Amino acid sequence: MTALTHNQLSSILARVRVALAGTQTAAPDLLADLQQAEWWLDANSSRLAVEVHVAFIDHREGGNLHAALARETLMAEIAGFCREWWPEIRDKRDPATFDDEQLVQIYFERHEDEYLWTERIAVEGVLPEPVAPLRIRRHMVISTSHIRPSTASLLDQWAPMLPDGRPLCVAETGYGWFVLADPIDEALLDMVPLELRSVIDFARLHGCRWLLLDRDADCTDGLETFDW
Repeated sequence: MTALTHNQLSSILARVRVALAGTQTAAPDLLADLQQAEWWLDANSSRLAVEVHVAFIDHREGGNLHAALARETLMAEIAGFCREWWPEIRDKRDPATFDDEQLVQIYFERHEDEYLWTERIAVEGVLPEPVAPLRIRRHMVISTSHIRPSTASLLDQWAPMLPDGRPLCVAETGYGWFVLADPIDEALLDMVPLELRSVIDFARLHGCRWLLLDRDADCTDGLETFDW
């Protein structure tokens, strides 16, 4: 699998959550945990902490610094150093008979002048901003028939309101509404009609950040429709 962005991971989690919600065995706490993970990924889209295993070998010539994403890889590198200088500890055993962890432990316990320090650290990176950042998001266009007329009235009420006064981001287009398909705050879920939440989840399921509810758009299979 190629590297994924936070937004792509969030979309995958949303697809899993929606799929599980449609089963009879989905645990509510699992669905809530998945949604919390979506919110975290969306809120931390430019940061990614990576755990790195590091080691420093202090020897008479100076020091060697090693780093790897897995401890096994790190110890394999250090074991290579130990095998090269194994005669210095005057141990007659064949180093090939030990695994990497054992070999490293024996070498530095018996060597009088060389020392090993290992640690696991978290390196947090911030993605660089492009010189002229472009915000490119996918949006889905579906019919307003997938929401009730009463929900349409709510969208009309929310569109001119300040963000703090409404449960989700809405913009009126003249022929419908643009709706942000980000996860809805759990404390505000009851304010959003169920069929609108289903439509938003459907958009996220297909990797879309925005939903355009348009009076002239076609209806979509898999979503409930309502008479206007």
